[in-house]
Amino acid sequence: MGGILSKVLGGVVLVLGLALYFLWNENTRLSGLNQAFELRDQEQKAAIESLQNDFKLQTEGLLQLQSRNQTIEAEMNRYLDIFKRHDLTKLAAAKPGLLEPRVNNGTKNVFDSIEEDSRNIDDLDDGLQLQPNSK
Repeated sequence: MGGILSKVLGGVVLVLGLALYFLWNENTRLSGLNQAFELRDQEQKAAIESLQNDFKLQTEGLLQLQSRNQTIEAEMNRYLDIFKRHDLTKLAAAKPGLLEPRVNNGTKNVFDSIEEDSRNIDDLDDGLQLQPNSK
């Protein structure tokens, strides 16, 4: 009877050893997967934070442009009101030396303002990092 018991005990030890080996391998595999998922999670959090910072920067830039646009529109309305109240064609024909320098200065100021706005718009994306497509 001692031989049968030792064979059964040996079989149980063998089955437990195989189960232990399988569970150990499965635990090692799952630990590796867990580390990979944690790394991916950190990368995704960093990407989300970068996108949020970029969005905040763009929002601030757009708000500045919107404020500048409102100022320009108010100035434009003021000038349009002046044009409505005066007959500039008649004044230019009567006194060209009076009107021409003012128009030239105004035109120069408008073009300078357009160039400055263009530089500001171009500078909005400076420092932004494009996110690579990673799948």
